[in-house]
Amino acid sequence: MRMVGIHERDIRDRETAEAVWALQHPAYRAEASLIGVSELPPLRDTVETLQSCGESFIGFGNEEGELIGAVSYENDGKTWTVCRLMVHPDHHRKGIGTRLMESLLSIQEKKVWTVTAEVRNLPAISLYERFGFQGRDTIKPMPGIVLLRLVREPEEAAEERVSDDGNST
Repeated sequence: MRMVGIHERDIRDRETAEAVWALQHPAYRAEASLIGVSELPPLRDTVETLQSCGESFIGFGNEEGELIGAVSYENDGKTWTVCRLMVHPDHHRKGIGTRLMESLLSIQEKKVWTVTAEVRNLPAISLYERFGFQGRDTIKPMPGIVLLRLVREPEEAAEERVSDDGNST
């Protein structure tokens, strides 16, 4: 399966899941190193757990057809959630994360989106903030990990909550 550029990927397909797994491990090892922890939950994924995760994936393939970036998301009927965003460490700082986020948010631009990022992962937080996500609260899923929950609301939703006098409604 040779795909160049950004494409939807079916994670239930074994070849796709293997490619995502092969990308996810170096990407999350780099994050673990960046934030100073030895183990992150995504590093425990297997091809089979990826195939059954229920997330929708968008991948970015290079000219050789290798998967070098991916983003996944879910929708609970009300909120859209960015589940994982990963770029192979050999391709950091090339705009791949930005292109993936642009593609992802174009799916449901006028909806509420959420994402979490480890508080020490400043490059990820900066990327999400550039797309209008704002920090809301923190979650401590395991010792040594603090996740910042960021939310991106459509302009219309934000405007509805503020009355003409500037007070929240």
